[in-house]
Amino acid sequence: MEEHAMRARTKLLSWVTVGAELALIAGGALVAGCQSGGYGDLDVRTFQLEYIEPGAAHQIIVPYVFADRGGMISVDDETRTITVRETPEMLSRIEQVLQQYDQPEPSVQLHFRIVEANGGSRAPDPALEDIEAALPKDVFRFQNYRQVAEAVMVGTEWTQISQRVAGVGGTYIVKGRIGEVRVAEDGGTVQLEVELYGEEFGQAFQTSVNARVGQLLVLGSAQPQADRGALILAVRAELVTP
Repeated sequence: MEEHAMRARTKLLSWVTVGAELALIAGGALVAGCQSGGYGDLDVRTFQLEYIEPGAAHQIIVPYVFADRGGMISVDDETRTITVRETPEMLSRIEQVLQQYDQPEPSVQLHFRIVEANGGSRAPDPALEDIEAALPKDVFRFQNYRQVAEAVMVGTEWTQISQRVAGVGGTYIVKGRIGEVRVAEDGGTVQLEVELYGEEFGQAFQTSVNARVGQLLVLGSAQPQADRGALILAVRAELVTP
């Protein structure tokens, strides 16, 4: 939790600095400008923010505020408000933009699949065709695959994840950490640190990746036991809106 707060403060440092500078100017100028009428058809609106940080909101709406015609932004971190002076049309647009971004932080659902690969003659499993398609052919040269375990976990940005699952050939442990979650029109990305263990053999491998939301990603493989095939760990990340 402390690390999450520290990262959040760091992320907002530049935003708040800029916002504070504007706030010093805006404190007296917002009212004075409107009373003087020197800027034409400008209105002032204050937007209450529920989820997004005021500094982040400032960065988002900057392109919609034009200082050369009297537009101005004032940020108040204590009340979690942002006050804007702009034309009525632009204020309506800013309201729409803030409504789009001022949303609860999404949860991340991670579907892990542990697959064993070897050189046997077992018939291909149609359920694993997506795993085979996601494997880099110049790295993984296996003949067939079988799923030995799977785990589904849900977490949020900067939280730990861990699950113990019984599967074919023993008990497996998937653990790690969800890092930064970036939401975008195409889905976004999730930073992951992941480790795969087995109760019979200890740690198989660990890795750090940026997983694209909705895409099946093969995290890696290892052969921790000589008498078994290689273990492959794959994950699909999805965003879950509260």
